[in-house]
Amino acid sequence: MKPKDPNAAGREKYQQMWDLTADVIRKWDPYGLLAGGAPPDEIDQEIASLVAQIPRINSAADATLAVSRIFGSNFDSGSFPADSCRDVGEELFAVLLEKGLLR
Repeated sequence: MKPKDPNAAGREKYQQMWDLTADVIRKWDPYGLLAGGAPPDEIDQEIASLVAQIPRINSAADATLAVSRIFGSNFDSGSFPADSCRDVGEELFAVLLEKGLLR
């Protein structure tokens, strides 16, 4: 019998956070890259950065600021002020909260 993997639950939770975050961000598609034919992994770096921030997200405002900072630093900083990221930040927070992935 194979021993139980003590890290399986953590990997499963990470994968769930990744999948939910990816769904929200890919639907948002801020530059229309995906709609324009870019491969789905085009914004995986930003998604990974957002997933890493989830433990620090305690509100929709926190999620909004995380999206703004990450996309602003990886693309054009002037294109992602917090106000322009509010809807996606609120959606991300709501989805993570609904699935019980926030503290």
